[in-house]
Amino acid sequence: MKSVLITGCASGFGRLTAMALARRGDRVCATVRDPGTPEAVSLAKIAADEGLDLEVRRLDVTDDDSVRTAVAAAGPIDALVNNAGYVLRGPVTALSDDELRAQFDTNVFGVVRVIRAVAPGMRERGAGTIVNVSSVAALAGAPYEGAYCATKHALDALSEALRFELGPYGVRVVLVAPGSFGTEILAKTRWAAAFGPDHPERPAHDAFWEAYASAHAGGRGDPQQVADAIVAAIDDPAAEFRRLVGADARFVHDLRRARTQEEFEREIGAALALPGLAS
Repeated sequence: MKSVLITGCASGFGRLTAMALARRGDRVCATVRDPGTPEAVSLAKIAADEGLDLEVRRLDVTDDDSVRTAVAAAGPIDALVNNAGYVLRGPVTALSDDELRAQFDTNVFGVVRVIRAVAPGMRERGAGTIVNVSSVAALAGAPYEGAYCATKHALDALSEALRFELGPYGVRVVLVAPGSFGTEILAKTRWAAAFGPDHPERPAHDAFWEAYASAHAGGRGDPQQVADAIVAAIDDPAAEFRRLVGADARFVHDLRRARTQEEFEREIGAALALPGLAS
């Protein structure tokens, strides 16, 4: 049995991972920003009804006191899953400083806050696993999601550094990088205030994302695959650093490694039938 703390458990990958681990017998601290939301309440009820060792606890990754309180209450932690995050959408030039700060505060600084609170205990015990939920967005800057992609790039780089820094103490750091999956993160996308329906770049935005949606006309992947990959990363002491989940994640990864930026842009443009990019 492992003791696992997971951030962002109200829905999506975090919720599915928390349930998978608790149902197999692990002790799970499933954290959410607001335990009073219907999603958090329903998670706690499922756990109680099934007799699972799962506690729903408040943890706001943007609040130092909240992080420290939740980590202290959780006790010794064998595995940490940093899953909390959101997508900010809009052209880079339309993003305000406050919007950029908020995006990085949750997706990057929030991860560091939690690791900073958990890692000392893992170092002391000489064991532990940190799973950072990244994205295929870390591999290439998608138009109109530049801020989100930048946070995932940063998370990948920090994770690489942490492997060197924590590895000698027996602490593993791994990434799970999903492609496109049907979770609530898309419904919770935040839009730049300046990027309204009348913004001059809105037609180009719509054309790109409509083409992207058409490329996934067969449906997005089952998010349980991502939860399963997170569980596998926790269990496998020889887990590879970056676990790509989804055919599109593997496609972008392989294409990105084998092409220059210009070639990559042309091939993505061709794949999405966008003449401006394919030329």
